[in-house]
Amino acid sequence: MPGVADIFRRVIGRISGYSNEDSYADAASGVQGDGISYDDVLAQLHMVKEEIDRAKIRLQEEIINYHERLKSSLKNNDHESVIISASELALKKKVYKAVATYSSLLSLAIERIRDTRNLETIAKTIASVSYAMQHMSEYLGTITPEVSASLLAAAEHTESVIRKAGLLGSIVSDVKSVSMLDQEARQLIAEAAKEAAEETERVTPAVPESFDPTALETRLIEYIRASGGVVKISKAAESLGVPPGVIRELLARLEAKGFIKVERVGTYVQGA
Repeated sequence: MPGVADIFRRVIGRISGYSNEDSYADAASGVQGDGISYDDVLAQLHMVKEEIDRAKIRLQEEIINYHERLKSSLKNNDHESVIISASELALKKKVYKAVATYSSLLSLAIERIRDTRNLETIAKTIASVSYAMQHMSEYLGTITPEVSASLLAAAEHTESVIRKAGLLGSIVSDVKSVSMLDQEARQLIAEAAKEAAEETERVTPAVPESFDPTALETRLIEYIRASGGVVKISKAAESLGVPPGVIRELLARLEAKGFIKVERVGTYVQGA
């Protein structure tokens, strides 16, 4: 199944400009002198944002469910279930932050286009939106494909926006890294990311620090280094205050990420 960014690129790829019929239709619908109907662009961006915000609501519901499971596991002293629920909660919070970043970026883009209504602003905001959509798609496609798939409608709703800014296709499609964006576009993304981080912490429950998977991974790496690279599962579990099964899961996760290499004689941190 294609990702959000794939649809975005497909839309851009088939745009080469306006036909005469398009020009007459746009003139009839109140297009401004530069050939862009800003009201239509804004309306389409609002549609995209509504779809993204619906995804945020679904994610919030999932986060609440995982938090309830976590509380229940803590109450029952089920440590293994606690770690699983905490890991899922932490993952969903990361997903929420990614989606919230895109939502915030859309809000900022809508605000700037509405206030300035000029071609240069659309170029910068569409480039920012395209870059964010591409990376959100890649990120979510890796860790939670079902969420990425559910956002395809948002990409399809973007088609009208890109059609109206079709002459900017080469600018948008060539953005491979944030360094290729100009300062204003980079600032737009940074501002959206900051707002999303604050929103995520404000509206989602926190993962208990002692069960935060990222914190546990960091503590285990420190333990491995301190032990000279050789780890006894039971002693590591006792040191971190978690069941042995959790240590095994953490080791597997760290090895999959490339942070460590597990061998029969012990566990070695790469580069240590």
